Amino acid sequence: MTISADQELGEEDYSETLGTTARERRLVTQSYDLSVNTLVEQWEDKTLTLPEIQRQYVWDNARASRLMESLLLNVPIPVVYFSETEEGNYLVIDGHQRIQSIVRFLDNRFALSGLKIFGDLNGKRYHQLAERDQRQLRTRVIRAIIIAADSDPMMKFEVFERLNTGSIALNAQEVRNSTHRGPMNELIKELADYVTFRKCIGSVKPRPRMVDNELILRYLALQRGWSEYRPPLKRFLNEYMRESNKWDSGEIQDVRNMFADACEKLWQVLGHGAFRLIDASGKPLDRSVNRALAEVQLTAFSWVTNTDEIPRLKHRLLQEISALSKDSTFLDSLQRATGDRKRTHTRLGMFADALVRAGLTLEVTVPYELSE
Repeated sequence: MTISADQELGEEDYSETLGTTARERRLVTQSYDLSVNTLVEQWEDKTLTLPEIQRQYVWDNARASRLMESLLLNVPIPVVYFSETEEGNYLVIDGHQRIQSIVRFLDNRFALSGLKIFGDLNGKRYHQLAERDQRQLRTRVIRAIIIAADSDPMMKFEVFERLNTGSIALNAQEVRNSTHRGPMNELIKELADYVTFRKCIGSVKPRPRMVDNELILRYLALQRGWSEYRPPLKRFLNEYMRESNKWDSGEIQDVRNMFADACEKLWQVLGHGAFRLIDASGKPLDRSVNRALAEVQLTAFSWVTNTDEIPRLKHRLLQEISALSKDSTFLDSLQRATGDRKRTHTRLGMFADALVRAGLTLEVTVPYELSE
């Protein structure tokens, strides 16, 4: 049977309701009217920053020129949205193209073109405008809504997603990379390049859209918090990122070592069959990586204590693991509602049991017949 679970947006392959409490719905916003002059100054002194995954500047000069004309006409400009960071800076959630267009024009980087009302200004750069027009541009105001730092992290995440209106919407992991910056986020980007992990995936470089970063995060969060796991998966992953970004360098190093160890064990047994269903010889039954399977394989192998026995037990391990490919319960846990609590524990427990039946010893026992 072919399982295709490696969707581009891995957290969106099933319907989930956040079910937030009143506290978790805390969203604190403030509104300001910022002059163009202030916006430019904050951009230049890095008070305003772009999320790392933010889209490139894509407006052409004609579109940017129309924005300048609107400012000269005092036409209201759409609201811009910022998210306050703990460092006191502001992430530009929505309004990047407008702000950078203004910065570029006031820095004389393009000449106005295509203006219909101020046609006499076509071909002119900022420094060539009359002083009156320059002053009008700099003193025009744009309404900014700032999401305060003390808003609930999950709500900040939700706002970022909902205001993400580019031609290619950011997926959950790309948003998380912007909203949960810190040492764990940096570690995950590093681990995505780990050589043995890349061999398991079957590509030399990380795949687009942070697909591999999300896979690694799912494993790390499950490995640590499997017994307390409750859907929705999105919130589970966000909470892990929020907490782990506070860890010290020693804890981060422990995670780095654990990940490398799990990858090496997994590759030693499954090779190119890692993260995929296999037959009894270890040959993969599907070319695609199965994210739900990958997270439990890494988790279970990270618990193996008798590593020296792996070479001797490899044949039995392949037999037990391949048998799961024919088990309807196991397949169901990979195919439908993969973030469901019972299915998550089912596939983790069944895979761990397969390793134990083959002769490996695990430091954790997973009771997978759990109540919802």
